[in-house]
Amino acid sequence: MTALGIRALEPRDRAAVARICLLTGRGGDDATGEYVDDEVLADVYATPYVEHETGFGVVAVDDTGRVEGYLLGTTDTVAFSRWFVEEWWPSVSTARVARTAADPSLLSAAADPERMLVSCVEEFPAHLHIDLLESVRGAGMGRRLVEAAAEQLRERGVPGVHLVVGESNASAIAFYRRTGFTEMIEDRGTVPGESIVFARRIEDQPSRVGRRSNQ
Repeated sequence: MTALGIRALEPRDRAAVARICLLTGRGGDDATGEYVDDEVLADVYATPYVEHETGFGVVAVDDTGRVEGYLLGTTDTVAFSRWFVEEWWPSVSTARVARTAADPSLLSAAADPERMLVSCVEEFPAHLHIDLLESVRGAGMGRRLVEAAAEQLRERGVPGVHLVVGESNASAIAFYRRTGFTEMIEDRGTVPGESIVFARRIEDQPSRVGRRSNQ
């Protein structure tokens, strides 16, 4: 199956976004059955971006219009984080926790008010993440989604965007470097686990601030 195009994220994509989040939720592989409640991953990492007013995104579609991947994010991480902790998570977590045997660390991390607030958030207020089904990987779709999302942010006057990636995810690290993101070394102590913060300016060439020296 080949993705022929991309379009802006729409409210009608909520179910497709949740499906893809689950099918890529175990390090890019299918997480179905990892949790008693298969919806918990999307409640944390996907559908909130469809619901909140600061959410933005683009989706990859095949020749039938089926969504095969997405780039989701928020233009204002601080506002989104506050809403997530104070409104979104309380509204979904009570029923979710009562029904699920999900890893408690996932559930506790979701409600952590500091989870999304890296130190470069003022300079790079947006954040994003990407999930693609295997059918659309390796064909340049990730880069197209990044550039389409960058155009959305440019139109909204957002100066910069950041993301967090696992330090062991070599392919993702290489991809983000190729698409204009720079490692923010001052943030290495502010994110959980072995993770790296990458950032990219929107209004000009990619930032060199905080870049790790290769020497």
